[in-house]
Amino acid sequence: MKLIYPYAIFKRTRVKVVTHVRIQNRWVISTLFLIAAIVLLVGIIYYKSIKTVDLSNYTVNNIGLNDQFKEKGYIVNKRIKIDRFKFYNDKNHKDLTIKVRNKNQVVKGIVLVKDKQVKTNFGVKIGSSVDDVIDELGDNYKKNNVGKHYKSVTYVDREHKMKLNILYRNDEIKRIEFFSR
Repeated sequence: MKLIYPYAIFKRTRVKVVTHVRIQNRWVISTLFLIAAIVLLVGIIYYKSIKTVDLSNYTVNNIGLNDQFKEKGYIVNKRIKIDRFKFYNDKNHKDLTIKVRNKNQVVKGIVLVKDKQVKTNFGVKIGSSVDDVIDELGDNYKKNNVGKHYKSVTYVDREHKMKLNILYRNDEIKRIEFFSR
């Protein structure tokens, strides 16, 4: 008995020949692997192109990231609660918030809003021009729009895993955020 169609008959059942399906699956798998490799390559190139600046020596109100925290002169902020961290506010500067890891009392974040009296060692404070930041830290920053009216300048230190974010409006600094992992 000669078969006209690529079917095999075993005990009155039709079984389709699967060689065409196997070949198609190989092409699909090869194509997916190639796409994944290209996406990975683009991701690595993007990561390498991120501009980096050494932020390890910069401080806000004489407090640096990854320094031991001394509670003298600070009040615990009980309104902000995150599992592994405590937040403190300076007694003299209520708008200066310090994020401290509970485990080893190391400073992991500093946020400054509104208070024009708090100084940084990179020559910038609330109310000064964003051009002062760029003059001091250089052109290796990323510029973003935040909300409708604010813009930000972000400096990243990949080696020390730090990020300095300056929010401004009309070229006047409104907020300074300094974080470490």
